[in-house]
Amino acid sequence: MNLSRNRWILAAGVTGVAVAVAIAGAVAANAAQDPAGVTASQAPGRPSTTQAPPPAPKSIGEVVDTGIAAKQGTWVLSFVPVKDIPGTSFGVMAGRRQASGAVTADIMTNETTGSDRAPGFHAVEGHMEVNGEPSPTFGYYVGPVEKITGRAGGRTVTASTAAWSEDATVKAFWFAPDAGSVSGLKAFDAAGKALPDGNSGVAVG
Repeated sequence: MNLSRNRWILAAGVTGVAVAVAIAGAVAANAAQDPAGVTASQAPGRPSTTQAPPPAPKSIGEVVDTGIAAKQGTWVLSFVPVKDIPGTSFGVMAGRRQASGAVTADIMTNETTGSDRAPGFHAVEGHMEVNGEPSPTFGYYVGPVEKITGRAGGRTVTASTAAWSEDATVKAFWFAPDAGSVSGLKAFDAAGKALPDGNSGVAVG
């Protein structure tokens, strides 16, 4: 299990385990990957409850509506471009679609080594609170997956999935925030056969 990935916590107020993340450094190290020009100055070095998250960069393909209501807007997932990392050309971002239609950039995660299209799980980010909003556990899977499960609170929970409009072999997946912390991810094809794990570890922050 290889947890080789970048995670950008772009929102201002992040609580829980993610408070310890030095997000300014993370964004500064990856600013060149964002075509919208996210810079270190747009991401505070310490979590704040007053600064709003930056707008999301232009997505590759259609934005995925999770159907999960947030206190402000609805949680969505976007595939966004990543530059200057061999084998990785995109990552997945969680944000919230506001009443205006604008999408915020809250959490971004991507692979840093190997291929972003290798079979299995990729860029899995766990549940946390962002600006007081419980975020979903999310990531993407490459392969003929029809069902994704995990373990949360001693029970098995099933993720929602959506094929990427640019490549149907890539599927975004997410677990509702009320599932809590999810681990032990498993993927299955249409016949119920287990599929490769890939990078199935769930990171937080």
